[in-house]
Amino acid sequence: MSYFWVIFIVRIFWALFLGLLLAGAFRGAWNAEHGKKGIVHETRKDRIVWLDPLIFPLIIILYLVLYLTLVPWREMMFTSLLTDMLVFVTVYFTLVLLLLPVLRKYFTARTCATLWLIPVFLFYQPQMLYNFRMMPPEVVLYVPGSFLTLVTAVWVAGFGLILCGYLLSHVRYAWRLRKYSRPVEDEQLQEIWERVSGGLDFDMPVKLRYCSRIRTPLSVGLLLRHTVTYLPEQEYSETEAELIFSHEIHHIQRRDTHTKMFLKFCCALGWIHPFTWAAVKKAEEDLELSCDEIVLKDADEKRRREYAELLLTTAGRARGFTTCLSASARTLRYRMKATLHQKRKWLGTGVLFGVMFLSCFATGWFSLSTERQPVPELLRLDAAVLESAEYDPDYNQADGEEERAVIRDMRGLTDYLSGLEADRVLFDYMNMGPLSDEALYMTMTGPDDEVCEYYIFGDYLEINNSELYHLSEPFDWEYIRTLE
Repeated sequence: MSYFWVIFIVRIFWALFLGLLLAGAFRGAWNAEHGKKGIVHETRKDRIVWLDPLIFPLIIILYLVLYLTLVPWREMMFTSLLTDMLVFVTVYFTLVLLLLPVLRKYFTARTCATLWLIPVFLFYQPQMLYNFRMMPPEVVLYVPGSFLTLVTAVWVAGFGLILCGYLLSHVRYAWRLRKYSRPVEDEQLQEIWERVSGGLDFDMPVKLRYCSRIRTPLSVGLLLRHTVTYLPEQEYSETEAELIFSHEIHHIQRRDTHTKMFLKFCCALGWIHPFTWAAVKKAEEDLELSCDEIVLKDADEKRRREYAELLLTTAGRARGFTTCLSASARTLRYRMKATLHQKRKWLGTGVLFGVMFLSCFATGWFSLSTERQPVPELLRLDAAVLESAEYDPDYNQADGEEERAVIRDMRGLTDYLSGLEADRVLFDYMNMGPLSDEALYMTMTGPDDEVCEYYIFGDYLEINNSELYHLSEPFDWEYIRTLE
């Protein structure tokens, strides 16, 4: 078995592992929220999710640090990796956005909300960095260095401005909430909070405060010990308080404030793509819909109507990385419809497994190059002599035996190579893999009697087993076969 197939099989098993891990964790979280806690959730009462969404921004920051600190010849690897992640996030969010009407129709809101988190599950693993170097990508996109620098500068500026805007807006909003708030001293509300949190097996310290500047209940706090649930300055019935507290506690257990920050981070990451903005808005809606869903899981028609009335009377707008009970008028209609009309939907564990599995193979398909040269310059055809060339029709055969045909028309080969250009791939891959069943081996002698070896695999040119280039146009293997 070739090295490539060993890597491919390992990657399949890793994709199966991540798919099963996501599906199992999702099922476990679903069961925990429906009163069937397993060992993991019994020991971690502070949260339901198994992976914090903030791991994705932290991984991006780690890659940026590596990019800035590693030696120059490694920089392009992380440029390509970050570009690959950016493309995946924007394309994936666009696909989910387009399929969302169908997904919402047939699958639970919890399933839809989890689908937005696939990039978190995909890129948190160090295996991604390893897989990225396994094989050269199918496509190498040539971008002149000056243009790439300009585009990168524009993207980084937009990313920085948008992300800093979100962070500053959140800090300012959280400060205003704190400034215009006071502790909830109502013993009845405190008792209801204790009863609801006890019923949900949640005993973490969360402060309750009234705030005069909000119209809808909301929770804020990226750290659990600093989490605060704010209530508008108004009276609540016992039923209303139970519904509000149940909604907010589920948000806190799911780390939805972290998910909000992850979504805003993705919005800043893919700010150039207009669909990313729309996708993030829909993802935030799914977070609220999924909490509506779990709060009303055993509710009768009367309780559903009370919840719908509560959404209407507390409709407002929250900012920053906060979770709120009721959305603005723009999204309230859909939530009202979902609240009043209960419909049995699929859990979608298999869908999550399939999407996770396929996503593991959706990265590493393309890379960037900033240097393009004519092949004659790379091979030094003006000064070197092409001594020999051999064509291998099946260099990936498992038995390791090679049957090469000698190229006899050296002039024809030289003329063909003289019309090609190649893009420099700026980092080494661990395995060329079966990019093609065909290969061309060439030996050349320079004016100083230096012997150089050149290999063409698929559309890649390798020089002395060290420098790798991607041909700017598909290599004409049919023509090469005529030169034997």
